[in-house]
Amino acid sequence: MFLAAGLTVGFLTASGPAVHGAAVQEEPGTAIEALRCWRRVGRNAVYVGERFDLLVTCSVAETESARAVPDLAGFEPESLAVSPFEVLEGRRYDDLVRGPRRFLQYRYTLRILGEDYFGTDVELPALDVRYRIERSLDGGPAVEGRELTYTLPPEPVRVLALVPAEVADIRELAGETFGDAEARLFRANLAALGAAVLTLAAAAAALAAALGAYRSRRGTVAAAAAPLPVWRVAGGALGELNAVREVVGRDGWGAAELGRAVAVLRVAGAVALGRPLVQKAAAGAAADDGGGQFVVPRGHRRGAGAVAISSAVTPAHVDRAFAGTGGEPLRDARLAEAVRDALRRLGRNRYGRPTDPPGDALTAQLDRAIAALADYARQSTPAVRRLAAIGGRRWGG
Repeated sequence: MFLAAGLTVGFLTASGPAVHGAAVQEEPGTAIEALRCWRRVGRNAVYVGERFDLLVTCSVAETESARAVPDLAGFEPESLAVSPFEVLEGRRYDDLVRGPRRFLQYRYTLRILGEDYFGTDVELPALDVRYRIERSLDGGPAVEGRELTYTLPPEPVRVLALVPAEVADIRELAGETFGDAEARLFRANLAALGAAVLTLAAAAAALAAALGAYRSRRGTVAAAAAPLPVWRVAGGALGELNAVREVVGRDGWGAAELGRAVAVLRVAGAVALGRPLVQKAAAGAAADDGGGQFVVPRGHRRGAGAVAISSAVTPAHVDRAFAGTGGEPLRDARLAEAVRDALRRLGRNRYGRPTDPPGDALTAQLDRAIAALADYARQSTPAVRRLAAIGGRRWGG
């Protein structure tokens, strides 16, 4: 149930015996109600002593030139006149502003006590809302008008009956209040904030994963492009010669074993002379038995890849290094000598017409080269070189 005050701008006149009100001007030639109120009873039929809600909502006009100023003291739970009903508690919700109107809402909890009310219709008394209209002319100070009264008529509540006798129809009353709207808005904002936080977390995780993949790929590409250090090449060559020696000791010499041994000895000769090596990325870790190269894995980590290594060093290169001609460097004389002798003997059996077939003498030459390469590989590892450097500094070497 609601009533409204609605008179023209600039006139404050009564609109009836029970309702007094006025209007304020929103735009030239238009007027809106200065005050409008609604009252809703939570139950149309109650028991004696049963608690029920009373909701009072008012729409107050506020424009640039005028506004309604209600006296809210009468809305306080302590001063609300609802006898014979009793106000147990009450609260005011936050105001809502929509355009030229401000909405006020109060919620009260009522009950009725007394043995004289069984089976009767008891009226909630009329509610008088006092207010004034403040006007500001040409931007000057606000001027208050005289006090006006807006009256909500009485409303019946049936005690121990289904509905009041005066009700013409039965309708389900809406249970929405400003507080319900605020609670839903708070939950919606909280859910939106949670969704934003989770979205940012997912984006950060995706970015971290992308950066990790990029760095891993970049590191893999960089590792694949970097040449193997000499000590790792020497270790790979030693392992390949030991594999050839194992096959020869079991099955004897053959063309495949001769080719593998020559390819590795050429690389060992380049290591002994300090000459550059040819290193290319290889798809697998199997030795090449005819291409003049062998394969060394980059590491024990899965996916690290492998490198095919080869060299064109001949016994003549070693001879020039020992003679000091041709600008050939010499890194390890013992290894260079053992490699030269082994290359000469194995080369004759691999590429020429050997005077004697491969046998124990060839195997002995290979064992000598393996021993020299093993010493060099052990001494060239980073740990041994670091210990040697520390010992040299400690003893003044």
